[in-house]
Amino acid sequence: MIAPLLDYAQRKGLGQQAGLTTKEIRWLAAVSPQGRFTGLIPLGQSKAAPDLSLPEMIGLPGFLRAQGHAVEQAAHFLAETCAVAFGLAEKDAQGNLKKPEEHQKNLQKHQTFRLLIGLAAQQVPILQPVHQALSDAAEMDRFLEVLEAQSQKRGAEKLRPTDKISFFVNGLCVLDDPSWQAWWQQFRQQAFPASQTAQMRSFASGAHVAPAPTHPKVTKLGGSAFGHALITYDKEAFESYGLGQGENAAVEEAAAVAYRAALDSLLERAQTLGEMKVVVWYDREIPPEDDFFRDLFEPGSPEAAELSALERARAVLEAFRSGKAPPNLSNSRFYAAAMSPASGRVMVRDWQVGSLEDFVAAALAWFEDLRITNLAGSKEANPPGLNRLLLSLQRPKLPKQNFDDYLKPIKQLQVPLWRAALNPQRPIPYAALAKVMESHTAEVMSGAFHETLARADATLGRIYARMGLIKAYHNRKGGYRMSPNLDPNHPSKAYHCGRLMCLLAQVQEASAESEINAGVVQRYYGAASSTPALVLGRLTRLSQHHLAKMAKDRPGLAYWFNSQLAEVWNALGKDLPRTLSLEEQSLFALGYYQQMAYNRTKQSEESK
Repeated sequence: MIAPLLDYAQRKGLGQQAGLTTKEIRWLAAVSPQGRFTGLIPLGQSKAAPDLSLPEMIGLPGFLRAQGHAVEQAAHFLAETCAVAFGLAEKDAQGNLKKPEEHQKNLQKHQTFRLLIGLAAQQVPILQPVHQALSDAAEMDRFLEVLEAQSQKRGAEKLRPTDKISFFVNGLCVLDDPSWQAWWQQFRQQAFPASQTAQMRSFASGAHVAPAPTHPKVTKLGGSAFGHALITYDKEAFESYGLGQGENAAVEEAAAVAYRAALDSLLERAQTLGEMKVVVWYDREIPPEDDFFRDLFEPGSPEAAELSALERARAVLEAFRSGKAPPNLSNSRFYAAAMSPASGRVMVRDWQVGSLEDFVAAALAWFEDLRITNLAGSKEANPPGLNRLLLSLQRPKLPKQNFDDYLKPIKQLQVPLWRAALNPQRPIPYAALAKVMESHTAEVMSGAFHETLARADATLGRIYARMGLIKAYHNRKGGYRMSPNLDPNHPSKAYHCGRLMCLLAQVQEASAESEINAGVVQRYYGAASSTPALVLGRLTRLSQHHLAKMAKDRPGLAYWFNSQLAEVWNALGKDLPRTLSLEEQSLFALGYYQQMAYNRTKQSEESK
């Protein structure tokens, strides 16, 4: 994983120097050439900024004290939180300090922050007015009032003590001025001299290098403001043969900085799957139309795009297999990693490598398996993105429910679904089918399913995702391949039992002359889907009364229902199944849905 990340960093020019990282700078304090604060500027941009690793932060106060400076706490240089840079305290509604001890530490960190800028200002002219302003108690008090006023605002304008702030001098953000970087690198070399560790073979480059004892942390994974380590050794159990820290997997400091920069860059455009962040990159630049990573999570609407994701995948794969794709694309490879934060570390949940052609073929197979007719039966529904598919496995989250608690019942399905999407030969997990059926059956019996159908709004996507997943589950099992639309020739009796249940419910609905009458469904769906022989025969006999009444008032509709019932009973034969397994109940649900969509198509045609 490290080598492909280094290659990506080199191609993108992301190999920052050691001691630098990308930080989200929320605000800039404007400073005049005379050393006065002149205003607060909202920024909200990522900037290359000075950075110290955790071991360096621990060692910084000792180095500065050895140089004759009385400091107690470490601080970053040039870009820090408002709490450290200006001593901004977090207060409650009554104006009392929320965390007095933490505020005192931040005031001590401020002394170090001001000291570092003062040391740099001796060689870097642009920092001289900044140090002058920071050293002026009256200026600091006045600007602190500006920060406190901004912290009282709401929404996007609100300033928080944890927001990072830097400085604006002579029309320029000081972080964009390169003059401080030479001083910073010289200071780091003096404060943290290179280790005299014997050279070792680098796991990243293969060269003999002095291994970095610690590696910079990934900052864009989320879950912690302090970042997460991809490679770390903080316990003896992680060390071997008497080697300490980074010697256990030697990577030079420059390579560690580069792979962290690459991973942070990828994470900025990562997709979310449950609690995971998923990234995909390639060993060369590829055209956007050949990259289906985003389509797996956000399939484009066929109405909004010239070609749907499914159609594009077919065209691209045909180009590969016919030899029409450019040679550089035919030989390209993809790298896919799924990660989540875990107690300050990067937990790599999944790692996959393959050719670009394999990736496109996997995306095509995934979209094909998820194809399902829409509710009106007039066209196919847009395929669900992976995260929406995962969340559709269970009922919608309650407004006050914590997302982590909501995710717990399906958390173990994140990785299997991701692997199934990238590997056409992998089955859909049985646990996913079980969860879908639990949620779907409960919603049908509670009436929530039919309420969603009546609204016909964006929540229909949850139903489409569930039906598509059921279809994909059975297609991935092998054998009979299911259609997106109603299939009168399906070999499963369970499927036709679902069709029969739908027809019997709609016979009652049409007879009652009401728009929605889910009574028979809510009362009998659960029993019919698990023990059809006990329910469907009796409902069929009761339906004859409704059909006889319908034949007098609406003979054409009665004839159509009778023909559909005859077709279903012909497929079922003489005997109804006594019980249905969970897999068969899912076929029941799919038959019910596809028959309903087919019926709506016919009703729409008759109304024209």
